[in-house]
Amino acid sequence: MSRRAEIGSAHAALLSAVILMAGAFLLSSDSPQTPGKSPNTRKLLSRRGSFGTLALATCNEFGALACPASSASGEISTDDCRLDDGSYVDLIQFQGTAGQTVTIDMTSNAFDTYLYLLNPTPAVVASNDDFGDSTNSRITFTLTASGTWTVGATSLLANQFGAYALTIQCTAGTATTPTPTPTVVPPPPTFTPVPGPCTANATTLCLNNGRFRVQANYSTPAGQAGPGMAVEETTDTGLFWFFTSNNIEVIVKVVNACTFTAAPRYWVFAGGLTNVQVVLTVTDTQTETVRTYRNPQNTAFAPIQDTNAFATCP
Repeated sequence: MSRRAEIGSAHAALLSAVILMAGAFLLSSDSPQTPGKSPNTRKLLSRRGSFGTLALATCNEFGALACPASSASGEISTDDCRLDDGSYVDLIQFQGTAGQTVTIDMTSNAFDTYLYLLNPTPAVVASNDDFGDSTNSRITFTLTASGTWTVGATSLLANQFGAYALTIQCTAGTATTPTPTPTVVPPPPTFTPVPGPCTANATTLCLNNGRFRVQANYSTPAGQAGPGMAVEETTDTGLFWFFTSNNIEVIVKVVNACTFTAAPRYWVFAGGLTNVQVVLTVTDTQTETVRTYRNPQNTAFAPIQDTNAFATCP
């Protein structure tokens, strides 16, 4: 392992410990604000015997960066937090959102920079020593969690001091819009003709002297579906309701026009007071001939005037 790699590995472990201890030993600070550091930050107080990673009794304040873009200047000095390898580190925090891509640059003319990025755990997730054939550092990373992220600004070697500058650029991740789950409206069932004479019941009309079986089925855009409830009015005419008995939806009649010598037929006439999907089925029980009439979903029920419905006279 190279010297740079050894230093980077040691720094990473130490930084995680430093930030964890910062949460346990934060005390209010009345010291003057350091450039690039939040005026409301706090000093870290360590206990030398308990925390081998910290060699100084007092540690630096937390500086602040902010998305979508900001910059800060600071200085590595003996007032900062010293790690076991003799290097000093500034800790700068920003609020990040999962999916954001951040680019963090650290530049200095005074020393060879070293840059770390720690997630909210905190754990080191990225680091960089030299970028672009220089002794400056850059990290580009896509955030994996939302919360407080920490930048560790330090030097490659021990006892290196001087001014530095930090910048951050945040780019929102590609937004993903969930594909809505379509509402699947089940089609009304197709009635299977029942052999034999018509038998009236709660969902069946027997019209024109009981010869023609008439049934209705409906479905709504919300997925509600079922058979129409039958109400016989006369021997040739009946009604259907879908939701409540006082709310009539369809009226239908079957007329004997067999006396028309030019075109003897049984006619089917119907009208609706609805715009839901309706399937109206009329069956001649003597011949098992079936006529089906459909009203599309979200469409006003159009009158049915089928004068050629059943050529099954007499």
